[in-house]
Amino acid sequence: MKIAILGGTGHIGKGFALRWGSLHDIIIGSRNAERASSAAKEYRCMLEDLGKKGSFEGVDNKTAAQMADVVLLAIKYRHVSSVIETITPVLKDQIVVSVVVPMEKDSCYIIPDAKHMEIDVRDSAYNAEYFCYTQPVGGSAAEEIAQLLPPHIRLVSGFHNVPAKHLEDLSLALDYDIAVCGNDMASKEVVCKLTDDIPNLRPLDAGPLQASSMIESLTPLLINIAARNKMDDVGVKFI
Repeated sequence: MKIAILGGTGHIGKGFALRWGSLHDIIIGSRNAERASSAAKEYRCMLEDLGKKGSFEGVDNKTAAQMADVVLLAIKYRHVSSVIETITPVLKDQIVVSVVVPMEKDSCYIIPDAKHMEIDVRDSAYNAEYFCYTQPVGGSAAEEIAQLLPPHIRLVSGFHNVPAKHLEDLSLALDYDIAVCGNDMASKEVVCKLTDDIPNLRPLDAGPLQASSMIESLTPLLINIAARNKMDDVGVKFI
C-alpha cells in the first residue's frame, strides 16, 4: 500500500515509517517538503544499514495525501485543523487514520513531608512535568477530525498508546495491543492488517469512533506513570 505519514518527521511518524518501510511505499509528509525529503533519505539509509530495502519519498502534506491509499495523521492536536484544510481538496477514497492525542504538559509541585495541601492541576504553582488529557469539545480528537473531513472519507483512530521511542528503535521487539476505533468495518480491517504487519502488535476492535476519547486519554496516563515511577516507555497489553 501507499501510506502517507503526515508528521512523518517526528518520533512517532519516524517509527511507523521504519516499521512499515520494507513492506509498503511510505510517503513522508511535512509542512516543509525539504524536511520531508531529508527524513525520507535518512529512513532509507537506516534500513539499508540493517540490510533491508525500504521505499520512502518525502513531500509536502498535501502531495503526500494525494498520492496515498492510507493517510496517517501523526501530528499535534493544535495542527489538526490546518492540516485537514490543506489535504481536503485532494481526498478521494483514502482511509484516514488518526493517532492524534490532545494533551498538555502542566506542572506539578510536590513538597516532601509537607502538611496536607491540594493544588489545582492547572495552577501555575505546579513545576514538575505532568501531562493532562484535554478532552476536545467534540468529544475526542478523532470525532473532531471526522467533522472536519469530507463526509465520504473513512476515518479510523488507533496506535495512540505505542511508545514512540520504542517504535522507532528497530532493535527492540514490541509487545503491545492496539485499540482500533471506527464506524466502517472495511477500513478498520485495513488498519488491523497494517497493525499485523508490525511484529508483536495485536490489533483489537475497540468499537465505534465515539470510543476514541477513552483510548486517547490513556496516552498521557501512560506517560505520567512511566515518568513518575522511573519506568521505561509504557504501553498497553490486555490480558
